[in-house]
Amino acid sequence: MNSVPLRFNYEFSRVYKRGGFAAGRYLTVHVFRRPAGLKHNNTIVSPDITRVGFCANKKQLGAVGRNRARRLMRESYRQLENKIRPGSDIVITLRSVPEVPSFGEIDKELKRHFKKLDILCSESEYDCSDADKADTGL
Repeated sequence: MNSVPLRFNYEFSRVYKRGGFAAGRYLTVHVFRRPAGLKHNNTIVSPDITRVGFCANKKQLGAVGRNRARRLMRESYRQLENKIRPGSDIVITLRSVPEVPSFGEIDKELKRHFKKLDILCSESEYDCSDADKADTGL
C-alpha cells in the first residue's frame, strides 16, 4: 500500500472536523474517508493511497519525548500499513501523558483503534489479493 504524509493545516482540520475518531489512554486516532474526486492543490487525490499524519502535544514531554513518541507511532503504523483499506486520511495523536509509553502499549492501542474504526481489512482479503498477484505474475 502507498502512504503519503499529511502536510498542511487544512488537511488536518478536515480530518478533525469531518472524520470519526477513537480515543484511548495514550492515543487518539481520527479517520476521514475521502470522497471520490477530492482535490488537493487543484489535483485529484488518488483513491489508492492513504494519507497519514502524526501529532504530539507541544505542552508535554519536551522535544526529545515528542519526537520519540512520533517515531514509535510511525513504526507501529508502518507495521499495520499493508492491512489498511486505501482512501482514508488518518491523524494519530499522542494524548497528554506524563512519560512516553512503550512501543508495545502504542502498538496494542493503535490496533484496537483501527479495528474499532473499521479501517483494517480482514486477513482473508489480504490472502486472496496477495495470492492473486502471485498467480498472475504481478
